[in-house]
Amino acid sequence: MVALGASLKQKWDAMRVKWSEMKIWDRIKVKWDEMKIKCHILWIKFLFDWSFGYSAVIAYNLLISLVPMIAALFGILILIIGSNNNLEATIKKRIVTSFSNETREGVGNLVDMAFNQVSQDVSIVLVISIILALIIGSRLFVAIDDCLTIVYRTKERSILRQNILAIKTLLLFIILIFLMVIASYAPTILFSIIPGQTGHVLSYIAAFIVSFCLSFVLFEFIYQTIPNKKMLFKETWCGALIAGFLLELFIILFSLYTKTSTSSYIGQIGFIVILLLFFYYFGLTLHIGAQINSLFYEQQQSFPYTFGTFVQHANNNYIEKEGQKLLSRTNGDTSHNNGTS
Repeated sequence: MVALGASLKQKWDAMRVKWSEMKIWDRIKVKWDEMKIKCHILWIKFLFDWSFGYSAVIAYNLLISLVPMIAALFGILILIIGSNNNLEATIKKRIVTSFSNETREGVGNLVDMAFNQVSQDVSIVLVISIILALIIGSRLFVAIDDCLTIVYRTKERSILRQNILAIKTLLLFIILIFLMVIASYAPTILFSIIPGQTGHVLSYIAAFIVSFCLSFVLFEFIYQTIPNKKMLFKETWCGALIAGFLLELFIILFSLYTKTSTSSYIGQIGFIVILLLFFYYFGLTLHIGAQINSLFYEQQQSFPYTFGTFVQHANNNYIEKEGQKLLSRTNGDTSHNNGTS
């Protein structure tokens, strides 16, 4: 694998000829070959850093973090609504109508039961959910910190610093999720203001732009803050832009599926599967953006072997060196004793 990395670098350097002497088609071909080599190197780093496996770690932590975060948001929503029955009815209607016709009755009963139960003990539910959100929800960003430590080849933070950072990042994450939910209602609001097909198209374009900007801000904050090193905007914007676009692309496809394929039980099972895939896709997207920033802007090269093999070699070298030091000290003491006797 070391030879593979060297050969790719030699091929990359060999393509750097005088740009002015090349024809347009040759320039396009060189750029295409260069892009393929860069993608190959990126794939090797992605594979050797165990990014597929660590994406699953992020997906699992995201899954278990969502429940307390949603409970906390729900409790805050109940406090905001208070005794405003009209606002409560509007929110319930929005939630129910976002599901297919076949499932609206069951969802409506579930939403009514949740509102009634939480409104009775809103203070207790809110306190418990916030505590759980801080404890369990922050594990997501602890996991992201561990993953980016490998991607960026940085030193681990102490447990205290890591958890403080995770809680601060969690609070921003909740705010961004809340803004994304509000942005999802932008098409309905704009469509009511601008009637006709034009308003319909413009409303969805505006919603996509707003949601994409929020996704970009989320990934940009993660790439700027979580790596244990000083990061500049010029070193993180590209990965955040690509990650934000990939996330929005999946959200669009996911919303299309929920509107067209959840009318049957098979479609509802598919909905659950795709939802679980979304968590894994989020981890992959985060890793793709981080790897792009690390390789092309931080110049962090891939390991010569996969991560596990690299750790094994590093461990063997460390033990061997420490053993040699111990042996040399032992031999030195022995020779010293022999000289004095």
